[in-house]
Amino acid sequence: MIYMAIIISVCVSEIFLRRIANKKMNLNEAREIKGLPIIFNRYHNYGMAENRLEERPEIVKAIGTAAVGMLMVLFLLTLPLRGKKGLKTGLALVVAGGLANLLERFLHGYVTDYVQFKVPFPRIRKLVFNVADLCIFIGSAVMVIFGSSRK
Repeated sequence: MIYMAIIISVCVSEIFLRRIANKKMNLNEAREIKGLPIIFNRYHNYGMAENRLEERPEIVKAIGTAAVGMLMVLFLLTLPLRGKKGLKTGLALVVAGGLANLLERFLHGYVTDYVQFKVPFPRIRKLVFNVADLCIFIGSAVMVIFGSSRK
C-alpha cells in the first residue's frame, strides 16, 4: 500500500540522511549551497521545536510517543475509508516524520537537524530542520487543504 510505503521511505531516508550529516559535518558547521536558498547546518535538538523542554527529555519522549501513537491510530482508522487520498497522504507524511524523529530521540537522546533556509524572515531563518520535520509540515498542510475532500 502506497501510504505505508511513504512512512517506510521517509523513516529510511531520514536514517540515511542523518547518518551522513553526523559523519560528514561538525556540530553547528554551516555549509551554504551556491544558487540555492539552503544551508546545511548539523544541530542536535534535545527538546521539542526550538529546544523547548530540553531539560526534560522524558517528558519530550512521552509527548512524542503519545502524539505519534494517536496519529498512527487515526491513520489506521482512515486506511479502509474509500477516497480520502489527501487525508491519507497527509496523515502518512505526518506519521512518518513524527516516527522518524521519535525513533532517533529514543536511540540517541536527540534529533539531528541539518537544513536551514535562507529566507528574509529572521524567525524562520534561525530554525534548523530535517526531512522528517518538513514531512510533518507538508503533511499537515495536505490534510488541511485536501482532508475534507472526497479525493
